[in-house]
Amino acid sequence: MKPSRSTLATRAGLLAGLAVLALARSGVAQEPGILVDAEWLAANKDDPSVVILHPGMGHAGMPEEVIPGSRFLDYHEVAVQNGDLRIELPPVDDLVELFRGVGVSNDTRVVIVTERSQHIAARIFMTLDYLGHGDMTSVLDGGLAAWKAAGGPVVAEMTDATPGRFEADVRDDMLVSADWIHERLDDPSVTLIDARPENEYTGERPGGEGLRGGHIPGAYNLYWVDLTRTEDLPELRDLDEVQGRFDEAGASKDGVVVNYCLIGMRASYTYMISRHLGYDARFYDASWNDWGARDDLPLVEGTQRN
Repeated sequence: MKPSRSTLATRAGLLAGLAVLALARSGVAQEPGILVDAEWLAANKDDPSVVILHPGMGHAGMPEEVIPGSRFLDYHEVAVQNGDLRIELPPVDDLVELFRGVGVSNDTRVVIVTERSQHIAARIFMTLDYLGHGDMTSVLDGGLAAWKAAGGPVVAEMTDATPGRFEADVRDDMLVSADWIHERLDDPSVTLIDARPENEYTGERPGGEGLRGGHIPGAYNLYWVDLTRTEDLPELRDLDEVQGRFDEAGASKDGVVVNYCLIGMRASYTYMISRHLGYDARFYDASWNDWGARDDLPLVEGTQRN
């Protein structure tokens, strides 16, 4: 007598469950997403295909504590000044050489860890996403603080890297300009996320000499820090709560979400979370440093979006 369909389905479910259990016991990891936790990193940090990058400010010296196996990445080689724009992407060839130098290849899973500055980790994610490596890049949620809270070991020395073989597949459409946004201010499929604190959004604090105060018409104020739990443990808040903020902004999976701030650092975090939530995310790198300096572009003062 042949087994029924329900019996076969039950057997298939049991076999699938046993396969997952076997993989877990064998140490084979599930495919990570944009955010990974300390448990995943502890299980995978010794995998030769995983490269842990610890970005920092080179002029400030090396970090005192890092996860074993970490490689140092100087933030100022990833974000450079371009004229009056303070934080911009360097030329693609320079970025490719930089990531090759820390051991990144096209088949490398990059995991970015910072001490508490998750927007810096997000800036590295955004850069690698622009270079076409975003699907192979993760950020340790909560950074080194989360690692230590989970009992993870730390060391004082960085690990030397064997140069990698990395080739960029640049996503030109990921970056948008002021003119691109201006042409779409009345497009309901475009959601603008302003990642600055409220006093910059309203115009009370323009953010720099020569900049007008306010925000881009229609932009929703989502200060990037409000997406994290605490300053000491900057993990992403409950996903339903985070999704609720993007819903309130009017974001749609059928449209695009454009992220900006003052200089393009803080918006890196909302960009990363936009991607984490599954939106078609775009990045206005020049941000208010550009828009606020141009008298030909409209703005809104105060708390109203329009």
